[in-house]
Amino acid sequence: MMSFIDYTMKLITLNGKILRKDPKYYMQDVFEFPDYDGSYEKLEEFILNLDEDYEIHIINTGCMAKALLNLFKSMDEKSDKLTVFFDD
Repeated sequence: MMSFIDYTMKLITLNGKILRKDPKYYMQDVFEFPDYDGSYEKLEEFILNLDEDYEIHIINTGCMAKALLNLFKSMDEKSDKLTVFFDD
């Protein structure tokens, strides 16, 4: 008898062009994060405390601040529930 694992992962695509123009509201919409104030610290705290598994694909990385890219790289290393892919 075959058994199947019920594995659910949320897939999110972040677009660096949109992040550059409106990071606060874009992050609120994408992550359904109503209390986001735009700070990297609060974003990291929120994402690292997610209960679900997330796969984040970041496109147009050349349009993003290096500090934000580094934050996502750091979160990817810190969390077992998060996988981040970058288009370079």
